Amino acid sequence: MGHQITKKSTPRRGSLQYYPITRSKRAFHTFPSFPLLGPKEIGGFAGYKAGMLHLVYIDNDKNSPTFKTELVSAATVLECPPVLVSAIRFYKNHTSVGETWAKGLNKNVLRRVKFKEENSNPDELVKIADSLSLIVSTQPWLTGLKKTPEIFELSIGGDINTAFSVAKDKLGKTLDVSDVLKDGSFIDVAGVTKGKGFSGSVKRFGVKIYPVHASGSRRKAGNLGAESMAKVQFTVPQHGRLGFNSRVEYNKFVLKVISDPAEVNIPSGYKRYGKLSSSAVVLKGSVPGKNGSLILMRKPIRQSKKSEPVRVSLIK
Repeated sequence: MGHQITKKSTPRRGSLQYYPITRSKRAFHTFPSFPLLGPKEIGGFAGYKAGMLHLVYIDNDKNSPTFKTELVSAATVLECPPVLVSAIRFYKNHTSVGETWAKGLNKNVLRRVKFKEENSNPDELVKIADSLSLIVSTQPWLTGLKKTPEIFELSIGGDINTAFSVAKDKLGKTLDVSDVLKDGSFIDVAGVTKGKGFSGSVKRFGVKIYPVHASGSRRKAGNLGAESMAKVQFTVPQHGRLGFNSRVEYNKFVLKVISDPAEVNIPSGYKRYGKLSSSAVVLKGSVPGKNGSLILMRKPIRQSKKSEPVRVSLIK
């Protein structure tokens, strides 16, 4: 691919891992599957990205050269208000056979959903189903962000009877982040990246800029393809839409689950978000998405090493 006229050959620009690079259908990304869970274990949670900060923690990895020493790391803060268990959905052979919705739901949730009353008997549906999941809705009005909730599914571990007993007990109630996530665990996160609008090939794929006197156009690919092909391949780096893509990142480390938001609040508030007013989760590193976007968390589907809590000595 001729991006550089100063070299005879060069590696391609831009990864083909996510091709075709399509725009996300909505502002948050859901998980298509969940790992094998233990009995009565809930598969994940959700939180709103507040921002990032730096912290100091003690490395507890015995195989690391920095074992038992203090490390400085960037961390992401997710505000996690309690989610409302709105319904139970029953499946047979991976096909939905009915739903049971809770009574007295919040008016903001009722604006988003429509359900049939004839599917409201859970004791009859569980007899024909082989699996079930919880339909939960976020409560963003507790954070002051907005009033429109996001609705998604969470799986429950165990057989159908064990999962049904847990789901029936949680129906119509709230679920806190401390009930699902623990300090020192690994999770997978799903989000939608920042949308950057229309961009050129230099910003989009990292194409090398031409010398001043080489061509009339400097910020483009040097060659669009062979003449005999009579078409432009999709792999040629060209201008177009950049960002707002659904992405999943695996094995993010949970440094701390915080019940008191004062522990991670900063005096000026997080940029483009403000101050936290609910429980929060501090993750090591970064997560996709802008501040205020919904990030879904899932128990790790391919965890590679054991997890243990670490001692966070300073948050700033």
